[in-house]
Amino acid sequence: SSGINAEYGGDGATMDILNSPLSVKEFQYEFEKLGPSSDGKINGTQAKQPMQESKLPNATLRRIWTLSDLDKDGKLDLREFAICKQLIKMKLDGHDLPIEVPDIWVSPMVE
Repeated sequence: SSGINAEYGGDGATMDILNSPLSVKEFQYEFEKLGPSSDGKINGTQAKQPMQESKLPNATLRRIWTLSDLDKDGKLDLREFAICKQLIKMKLDGHDLPIEVPDIWVSPMVE
């Protein structure tokens, strides 16, 4: 039955991830280590290493960058970096990338 598919693997699992708030704090240490500038952002060069460590194809990484860079300024702030890392993890776990970043990841989580 389709109920089982929704619960185990298939698109259901992907939807679960996309419907769950993003824990930005989880990525703060790694982000700070990359040395964000005074405006609290890292550039493409700084983001390249953690992205390439995933061993995902460059085309996929470009797509992840485009999705993550919400304000299209060519840099990532902590939230955008967290989105980037989450998308990489999704892809490595065998999920398809979303067409766009879910709103629940964009709006700050209630701490």
